[in-house]
Amino acid sequence: MKKTLCSCFGLSLLAWSIWAAVAQEPAKTAKKVAAAEPNKQEAAIRESVAQFVKTYNAHDAKALAELFLPEAQVVDEDDNTIQGRAAIESLFADVFEETPQTKIEVAIESIRFIGTALAVETGSTTTTPTAGETPERGRYSVLHVLRDGKWSMGLVRDMPVEPSHRDHLQALAWLVGDWIDESREGIVKTSCRWADNESFLLQEITVRQAGRDTMKISQRIGWDPLTKRFKTWMFDSEGGYGESLWTPTETGWLNKSTSVHSDGSTASATNHIEPTGLDYYMFRSVDRIVGNEVLPPVEVHVVRQPPQPK
Repeated sequence: MKKTLCSCFGLSLLAWSIWAAVAQEPAKTAKKVAAAEPNKQEAAIRESVAQFVKTYNAHDAKALAELFLPEAQVVDEDDNTIQGRAAIESLFADVFEETPQTKIEVAIESIRFIGTALAVETGSTTTTPTAGETPERGRYSVLHVLRDGKWSMGLVRDMPVEPSHRDHLQALAWLVGDWIDESREGIVKTSCRWADNESFLLQEITVRQAGRDTMKISQRIGWDPLTKRFKTWMFDSEGGYGESLWTPTETGWLNKSTSVHSDGSTASATNHIEPTGLDYYMFRSVDRIVGNEVLPPVEVHVVRQPPQPK
């Protein structure tokens, strides 16, 4: 769940009290800050973040707590709140005791200034609990406050990491490999691979009839962030194209497709894809329409091909 800046402020009266306290700073402080170059203030915040990383990796809980305001809060992904330097120091001390080899990396994504004495930083973290273990990734936002000429953390919130496109596609990763289905009409061979950045699955399909290849189809399957569903984009060797959206079912997937043939005619179908094991799946296509013609349902059983001998 992604939190907006407004909801981050709404988490706690502390954020508002910090705002009010800053607003009441002497006018001469505000004028002094306003005169400073913006990039100088951003550099100071980045230096503070670098100090946080250095101090965390040195496992110095007391020095870490000093980077926070006395009344600061830390809010975790489950909305549990820790308030005050003493509690924050205790939090980090417990972390270092439980994972004595832990290290952290921070990647700043943005720093936005609100007035002259507030700034919101967002970014991501990579924490390695123990050397050799899988790193844990997270997201965060920090409300920085300029007080007595020094930037300190006033409100820190941990946020869940949104799944990447590759994470979503793990639900279809079983498709990777070479597949074949044979019927009286011909043979269909499908090869499925990850794209280089692993944000898509790429399928190359060859239709073979009467001993010769009659059509080749390229398909790209990805996660559509707009519809929050899997989507397929298809292009065939004759100049046709199409797309489909996937919906999970109790036994597999339902795939509603629409396409345009090279002659301009349109087609649509509802396809059911049901895995029946690691190396088999059933493909059933119903509600098939090409132009104004209704076609009968089709059902085939697709089998994974074994790896070619090296």
